[in-house]
Amino acid sequence: MRRVIICFTRAPIPGQTKTRLMPRLTGEQCAGLHRAFLRDLSRAFAQVDADLYIAYTPEGGEAALRELFPAARALFPQRGEDLGSRMEGALDRVLALGYGACVLVGADLPLLSPGHLEAAFAALERAEVTLGPTPDGGYYLVGLRRPCPSLFAGQVYGVGTVYEQALSALRRAGASFAPSPPCADVDTPEDLAALWWALRGRDTATARFLEKLVQGGGAPRGSDAVSEVCDQ
Repeated sequence: MRRVIICFTRAPIPGQTKTRLMPRLTGEQCAGLHRAFLRDLSRAFAQVDADLYIAYTPEGGEAALRELFPAARALFPQRGEDLGSRMEGALDRVLALGYGACVLVGADLPLLSPGHLEAAFAALERAEVTLGPTPDGGYYLVGLRRPCPSLFAGQVYGVGTVYEQALSALRRAGASFAPSPPCADVDTPEDLAALWWALRGRDTATARFLEKLVQGGGAPRGSDAVSEVCDQ
């Protein structure tokens, strides 16, 4: 079975990414954090036997992403009026190339491992759809063997019931489902604090970036912000 991963991401442009961490971090620091996430994801993707595509926003963001994902077969802009239609469009576009298993993941996932991805592909060997839940009630990963319009139709995002809504839609559609392992994403200052403790002592791009912030590293505003959150 031909396998493929889609990384669904914003370009790491200051002021346009990780804005929920502002003003705790500056726009430049948010973009630097996002770049660190993407470097760690690129390393995880390289350890999985699957082709890689990057679905990005905003328009014109390709240059900021190409050097982070040198192994990607292609980068293409996200299309659609809302999150669901953009995810569906990216999945449909890549599945149309003949892949038998397609896994789409977000970009705010510095704890994502090759094991998460392999588990998702294993789930697709026994089911049509897999989802990987996040602690806040959403999902960080969606995997399909073929297009599944019912998974995205009429869904509401940004609430704590996204994962359960998706499961209900799959049950109504009669689609077979197997879960993927959970993984935490990073959206809020509280998430950033948990990430700091989870990564301390590890040799990853994100761990090094956070360590630099906490130690000062020429960015005292960021250092104070991370320290303040982590000391709570």
